Amino acid sequence: MNFILSKNIMSLANKYRPNTFDKIIWQDHITHILKAQMKNEQRNNHNYLLFGPRGTGKTTAARILSKAINCLDLQDGNPCNQCANCSTINKWQTFDYVEIDAASYTGVDNIREEILDKVPYPPTQLKKKIYVIDEVHMLSKSAFNALLKTIEEPNSAVWFIFATTEIHKVPETIVSRCQVFNFKKILKETMTPHLQNICNLEWLSFEDEALNLISDISEWCVRDAVKYVDQISVFGSISMENVSNFLGIAGEAMIKDFLELIKSKDREAIFKKIDEIHDQWIDLLQFAKQNIMYIDKNIMSDIDFFISVSEIFSEIIATAKYYPYPTILYKIAINKFLWQNNQVVNYQEPVKQENKIKENKTEESVVTETPISEEKNQNEAPGVESKEKEILNQLIEKVESKTLKDSLRDHIFIKNISDWKAYFVVINKIAEIALNRDDTKSNLEEMISEIVWENITIDIQFQSKEDYFSSIL
Repeated sequence: MNFILSKNIMSLANKYRPNTFDKIIWQDHITHILKAQMKNEQRNNHNYLLFGPRGTGKTTAARILSKAINCLDLQDGNPCNQCANCSTINKWQTFDYVEIDAASYTGVDNIREEILDKVPYPPTQLKKKIYVIDEVHMLSKSAFNALLKTIEEPNSAVWFIFATTEIHKVPETIVSRCQVFNFKKILKETMTPHLQNICNLEWLSFEDEALNLISDISEWCVRDAVKYVDQISVFGSISMENVSNFLGIAGEAMIKDFLELIKSKDREAIFKKIDEIHDQWIDLLQFAKQNIMYIDKNIMSDIDFFISVSEIFSEIIATAKYYPYPTILYKIAINKFLWQNNQVVNYQEPVKQENKIKENKTEESVVTETPISEEKNQNEAPGVESKEKEILNQLIEKVESKTLKDSLRDHIFIKNISDWKAYFVVINKIAEIALNRDDTKSNLEEMISEIVWENITIDIQFQSKEDYFSSIL
């Protein structure tokens, strides 16, 4: 019996995982510093905190740094990957290099057992003992407190490297005792050439458009992008057709047509199209993300509509896990969107008539009743002081664009005005993009300056809806 052995005995993600600082893509602002530190014989930094989006190289950099600290033959700040110490770490054959997943070891007992009880002992094989704690933000408060004393007064032979995707959950007491490095999102312009290089090395045929699509879908995660290339390669080539079939993603033409259909407000045609997309095995959650990415890239072509329609897909992404049938979720969200937009058109005249009736009422009744618009404004920005709320309401009155009015009313709050600066909190990502436009921002600054009789500049801060309302409760 003959056996055919595959030439690839490991995944492409592992095969092409960087083993030196120079091979980490798009993080030169970090790797240059780390290389310089490794070449410096007097290394006084024992605690590192690496943070950034998933798949950008944090854990990989931690492993490379661990090897460089212990390497017997550094190559311009990079580990040689040939000496006994590098080989020992690469093969996981030492107790002096410990990698801990904080998601699994969250408690103080885990930290005490895995780290604190062993820190006093010197390394047995390597020059330095290294502890890498991945997703460190998952540690409990008591675990952080137990770890604090150790990293505050570190043993000269012990180094800590922390990695996290959510640095805001790491206590300031830990952050302040570490060298902190921010890993950036991988741009498509960098990701696609990286994938092309891997395809060339693996003798895989590919279409540039397909690799661009994979770069978009991976959401800046190198690991996911390489994994997709690996999985799709079983079809023989990385083509648009194979990418769409395997990942269940839509082409740009389908996204554009779908948005145009929503713009037409033809409810029956929209619902029929949703069923057709689902029948084509398109992943509807991924489809929602693709629509958001398309809107982000093309927002200036139809800003009012895109800001408005983005709410549909944001709602779908936020609630998808609660709905077993995604087509129903789409129809509910789109029906809500169409109803709200139709209400603006169909109910404007009755509102005007109602206002006329109110004008004819007696003075007593006018005083005792609260107009609908005032009642709404009072509830628009909970947690905002009355002065800022009043300024926001005046700003809304001055703005002419309906979409910007809606954004100011529903997604933007004035947190504070001081030192000639207005601090805006935005709880919708698309609204933030629109607000950061130079012309929009300068116009708002001019309007708010007229309102407060001072030259005001605007400082814009994005905050998720959940975080904002949690902070003011």
